[in-house]
Parts: sequence; structure tokens; C-alpha cells
Amino acid sequence: MAQPTNTYKRSLSASVGAGMSSIFGGSGRRYYILEHKVSTRFHKAGESQEIIVDQIELGRDPKCQVRFDESFKTVSRRHAAIVKDGDNWKLVQLSQTNSTYLNGRKVQKEWYLQNGDEIQLSTNGPKLGFIIPQGEKGLVKSIGLSHRLSLFRQQALRPYKQAITALSVVLVLAVGGLISWNYIQHKEFTQENKALAARFQRELGVQDSIRRQELARRDAEYAEQHRQDSIRYAREIARYASQTRNYSIPTLLDQACKDVYFLQVDKVVLTDGNQEWVLNRKNPVGRAEDGSYIFEKDENGVDKEYKFGWTGTGFLLNDGRFVTARHCIEGWLYNDFSGDCGGDIFNAHTLAESMDNYKIVCYLKAFSSISNQVFELKSTDFTIDRSKDKKIAVGVFEDGSPRYARLVFPARAEDSDDMWGTDWAYTTNTGGHRGELAPDAALSQNLLPSVKLYALGFPQGIGVQDGSQEQIQPIISEMTTARRGLSSSGCILHSSGTDHGNSGGPIMALKDDGKLVVIGIVSRGDIRTEQFNWAVPICSIY
Repeated sequence: MAQPTNTYKRSLSASVGAGMSSIFGGSGRRYYILEHKVSTRFHKAGESQEIIVDQIELGRDPKCQVRFDESFKTVSRRHAAIVKDGDNWKLVQLSQTNSTYLNGRKVQKEWYLQNGDEIQLSTNGPKLGFIIPQGEKGLVKSIGLSHRLSLFRQQALRPYKQAITALSVVLVLAVGGLISWNYIQHKEFTQENKALAARFQRELGVQDSIRRQELARRDAEYAEQHRQDSIRYAREIARYASQTRNYSIPTLLDQACKDVYFLQVDKVVLTDGNQEWVLNRKNPVGRAEDGSYIFEKDENGVDKEYKFGWTGTGFLLNDGRFVTARHCIEGWLYNDFSGDCGGDIFNAHTLAESMDNYKIVCYLKAFSSISNQVFELKSTDFTIDRSKDKKIAVGVFEDGSPRYARLVFPARAEDSDDMWGTDWAYTTNTGGHRGELAPDAALSQNLLPSVKLYALGFPQGIGVQDGSQEQIQPIISEMTTARRGLSSSGCILHSSGTDHGNSGGPIMALKDDGKLVVIGIVSRGDIRTEQFNWAVPICSIY
């Protein structure tokens, strides 16, 4: 329970005295602004209240300079105070029943205020912004004289309204026959008031004659600035409304689908620069007693061989980059084709990694029936991060020369997250075409948990009917982020919602401004649990 501070006490000098100094433009006196963020019977949301005295109180009591109506049940009658302390202001807790919060943190007794702080009276109570104008605009003398007089009446005299009324009654009674001592005190008080009034009139006349034109100029500048701010605010509202009008999530996702492409490998070849050999693989159906593979046979009892290939997803960004997953481009690095099961894949892989004149090239096509585009691509067109790859010796050739294989670092174990941090690839070899998908690299590495995500692609080939280019329609899946930020391997962990065929597709998120942006690339599932999948953040390619 909050307790009132022992250091605070309502002071006449801090209200009336400070108010008088502000009226006469005291040298170097500064003021601050309270910006109301909710509407009440006394203030509208967005209204700014300049404070020119050294102490004010906030609450439902009529004496409070910042007053809230009775509908705010959790605001105490004298809830909190703002008091000048040297060149600073501090927030003081007054209520014994309802708390006060500064930037979301509970104020125990008092705390110093900084420009831009947010004050909240009780949980879910009204909020106010604390603003200190900078430079010359922060001086009390920059406020028009008539406005200063109004602020003086509202802030310096309000807490003592009843006291002044009661004092008047006492003075009347004193005139009617109270003891002489009270009469003397009343007389002295009256004389002081007359002297103060005379001083006020003199100062007012001098200041008004000297600064009349300056005040008029400042008032005109203030009015013009207010008009310009209103125009700018209206334009911002209109701009935001035009950007978000008539755009729902289904509409945004439907528009995104035209830049999502179905990837299909045409062939994978081994080449020495002059000649190409198409790579095939066999289909194992079991093992013999000696442990060797038994393969599918044709009608003549000969092992069947199938053209090596796969499918996946890719997408076209608004800067012209065609993006997919690396394992959709160099699939032979992410599967175990060693031994007889691999057919000639393993032999070609080791030959390409051991001899400079040999390499493996993947030919593939990217289809989008919505945008009516077909891109013919090669794996050698793509930019790929191989900095974490590792070459290992796997034996020797017949001539005794060493035989190497390339592994994705640090190992090819399926439960290693590190091997997937570089699972991205992109090319700009698309004939100058650009999509409309917008990447957001900053958001991709700073996602909060439980953010809704959308994956677009072709899980298990769904969305590609009969292999016909004219019937390709990406499938949309929903999931959520499972943790804050990125994993140690630099990947996004999210709830399951993607499958084989989604690989290389975009993962998108809706921003606060209503824009749907790309934040990741579908990579793989987590075999340790079926509840989560991994994605490469789009910041990896920027």
C-alpha cells in the first residue's frame, strides 16, 4: 500500500508566491506541460496544461489543480503531487489507498521526473505525459500575459479558495466586535494585500507597455504553429487511413501469393565445364542379410534409377531478389547419399569436392501462375553463405588421391541447429523482375513471443495440381513465434505449421501500421519435438 511522503507539505509560497513570480516574468523561471491522454469532464484527451507554479496536486478534490471527475473511482481525492525541487520536479505519492505509477513502475514515496515520462494514477487509471519545453520556449515569459493570469487563478488560488472565503467571514466578524488583537491582524493583512495589489498594478502597467507588441507577436506565432500542427496531424491521419483502408489480412495474404513461386528441379548434373552427366538415384525397398540395400527392380530385374530432384518454394522481393532455402538449391548437401543407396550422387559429390575442374550444378524452374512468370535458374546463379561449411576426408580414389566431401558445419546431425543458420540463398538473375513483398530485417531479429506468423508455400506439393503451371496456388499456414528474438544459431523458432515443400517459402508478419512484411524463410522442422519448426530470419541476407 502506498504511503504519503514525509517531505511534502502544501505551501502558500510554492503556489501563490511562485504564481506571482510567473506573472511578473521572473528571471529564468521555467514551466512544464501535462498532456492529458484520456478525456475527463474537465480535460479532453490530447489537451496540454501548462504548469507555472512550484507545486500542484492531482486528484478528485476540487482543490486539486489537475482535477478528475467522480467517474474515476480509483483516483483518490488527493492522489499525487508534483513539486519543484531546485531545478527539477518530482512526483510525490499522496494517496494511502491507490498507487501512482511512473513509466509503469510504482512510486513508493517520490521520484524525480524526466522529460517524456508518463504518469498514471492507479492501475488502469488516467495517464498524463510530462513534457519540459526546451530552450526559450520553456521559459514562463514565453507564455502570453493574459494566459499567465488565467493559469495563476487556476493553479495558485484554487487550493486556497475556501480558505480565502473563510478568512473573509472572520474579517467581517472582527469588524463586528472581535478582540482587538484579531482586528490588528486583520488590518495588517489588509494593508499587505493593498501593498501587493499596488505592486501588481505598477508591475503590470510597466510590463504591459514595454512588451505589448512582443506578446502579440508571440501569440500570433503560437496560433500559427498550432494551425500548422493541426494540418500536419490531419495529413498523417489521412495518410495512415489511406494505407490501411480496405486491407484485411486475407486481402494482404492474397496479394502476397502472386510473388510466391513453386520450385521444381529439372535436373542435377556433374560437369567438368565441357560435358554434363545427369545424376540419378536408386529407390531402396529393404536390406539383404548381409546388410546391403535391396532396390526397386524393373521388369527385367534390373535396379531402377530415378532422376535426382526435389521441389520447394521461393519468393520475389521488392528489391528484385529471388529468395529460397539453400537446401532447395544444393539438396545433395543435406541428405545422406553415401554407399550404394546414393547411386552416383555420392560419387559425384566427392569428385566435385576433390577436383577443381568438376562441380555439381542444379537446374530448376520457378513457376507462378498468378503473376504468369517462369524463371529458369541454376544453383550457380545464387549467392550462398558457405563460411560454416566443412570439408572432411572420406577415403581415397583408385589412383590414391584423397577423396573429400562437403558437410554443413559443424556436423550433419539432424538435431544440430548450427547447420541451418546458413540455410538461405538468393539470386537477382530474374530478368529485372521485382515483386511487391517487402522484407523487414530489423523486425526479423527482434520478434516477441506469441506473434502470429503466416507461411506461404506448397506443403507436400499441395497447391500444384497435376503439375500444371496454370493451376499453381500457394497454401497459407498460420503459426506463432515460440520465443523472443533469435536462437544461438541465429534462427527463428515458431510453432509447427510448415511441412516438406514449404521449404524456402516466405514467413510473414503484420506490423502495427497494417503492413504485411517478410521476416523469415521456411527452413526445417525440429525432430526433437513435433511442436516447433525453424526459420532463417530475413536479416541473414541483408
